[in-house]
Amino acid sequence: MRGALKLADKESVMKNLLATSPRFASARLPDFGGRPRRMNLEQITAVKGFGKVNLRPIRPEDEEEMIRFHQNLSEESIYLRYFEYLGLDRRTSHERLTRICTNTPESYAVVVEKTATPHREAEILAVGRLTQMVEPFQASFDMLMNDDAHTRALGKVLLHRLVKLARAFGYRVLTGELLVADHDTLNLCRSLGFNPQTRPQDGLVQVTLDL
Repeated sequence: MRGALKLADKESVMKNLLATSPRFASARLPDFGGRPRRMNLEQITAVKGFGKVNLRPIRPEDEEEMIRFHQNLSEESIYLRYFEYLGLDRRTSHERLTRICTNTPESYAVVVEKTATPHREAEILAVGRLTQMVEPFQASFDMLMNDDAHTRALGKVLLHRLVKLARAFGYRVLTGELLVADHDTLNLCRSLGFNPQTRPQDGLVQVTLDL
């Protein structure tokens, strides 16, 4: 989530909470370093308008495919995701993509991919990410979809997958930050049970789901 603390600060906050809160005293803090419980890492599903797509963890070898993905994003999609305009060169730098295409205990991304055929290259249609929060047992989510693939059906499949993954990894709360103008994602979150709360101080809407 934007504005997250550095890892050292996160560890300090968590240690203090574990030491002072009976609720967390005997609980093991979740992270994304292991394998999600009772879930396959990949899921093939049919999405209206796209046929069969594969939802899978992002991989380091996705870098070239991610460059093509970012080349097809509009300025509006970029702003709704990052809350600012980021140029293509910045979004597709090798250093940045190396980090983004590697899952860690603190961050876990999945892609929705139209698989390759003898006549067509594989294509990433959307990317969703879970990020560990400072608060124990909380994770945040972000989603970014190719403009040509920006449909409610695809967004629902991706967000539902992120919810299931967060729960399977052991998190208890999933939250996200959205612009007030991001009506499509807000409506999607409401349909999956998220509770929206507008923050007047920064003009954002925080959506929260108890897992």
